[in-house]
Amino acid sequence: MIDFRCFRNDDPPRLADTWRVADLGPRAVQPMTSALLENGVFSKPYFDREGLIVAIAEDRMLGFAHAAFGPNAERTGLDTARGTTALVVVPPHPAEAEIAAGLISRCEEYLRRRGASTLLGGASPEFRGFYLGLYGGSDLPGILDSSPAMQRAFRHAGYEDAERIVILRRQLAGFRAPVNRLQRAIERTTTMAAIDEPARRSWWEAATTTGVALRRYVLRNHAGEELGSASFWDMQPLAATWGVAAAGLLDVAIEGPRRRQGLASYLVAEALHDLTQEEGVTLVETQVNMANEPALSLFGKLGFQPVEYGTVFRK
Repeated sequence: MIDFRCFRNDDPPRLADTWRVADLGPRAVQPMTSALLENGVFSKPYFDREGLIVAIAEDRMLGFAHAAFGPNAERTGLDTARGTTALVVVPPHPAEAEIAAGLISRCEEYLRRRGASTLLGGASPEFRGFYLGLYGGSDLPGILDSSPAMQRAFRHAGYEDAERIVILRRQLAGFRAPVNRLQRAIERTTTMAAIDEPARRSWWEAATTTGVALRRYVLRNHAGEELGSASFWDMQPLAATWGVAAAGLLDVAIEGPRRRQGLASYLVAEALHDLTQEEGVTLVETQVNMANEPALSLFGKLGFQPVEYGTVFRK
């Protein structure tokens, strides 16, 4: 008989073992320890053990799933109107489908009990509360196509495809920033600063990026006014399994009135140049919603190539 229950203090070692042997796809294959789970999951100020559901039979862990919430509009706390089951991890087992269905059902009960009326499947850049660097790469991509068992579990539970996310990569060997009239004009009228471990801009950013090495590039005009920024993080421990020094681009923000003036392209290109020259980074990865055509165009012009896709589900 399978017992579905919430997380207990003696579960972290078994959680790591379950993660390690599960079919998560090649992008998530890495050494997993209780210390990494502590940093990426249990230490978060909003972690609620009631939302972490484990399946147990004869004192053996058969899988786990994690239900959680994203930030409110002000990014000062959680919004419990929408919740997600971020992951459903079940190693190969004769009752794999039954185990996954039971885990999702218990997560849904938890989310609804806390007030959720919209249920999602898979974490995303908006729901970045847990597992950054532990699943998916530079950000949270929903459920990866290379985790087909997890995708099937959500579809069997009545979820529909809601968003598609593409993972993009740029090798930096031989990278040269574009040189044209617009870029030279921006260079003459702006300055860019690289800030290591910048002050976090909200409670949510502080909670989700504490424990990772953050580097922010800020573009200003000569009057000192901020025009935009781009935030990167050192993609450890995930990149260690790739054998490269990799940085993840979390976000690019250009002040509203100044969009579509070439600033984003200039900012990202100069940041890539700095990362390779000053930090020894050889690969940069980012993730983009497939509906975001301006971002897809920006990264395409800078030589980023798609390497994987993920889906965020909705019920």
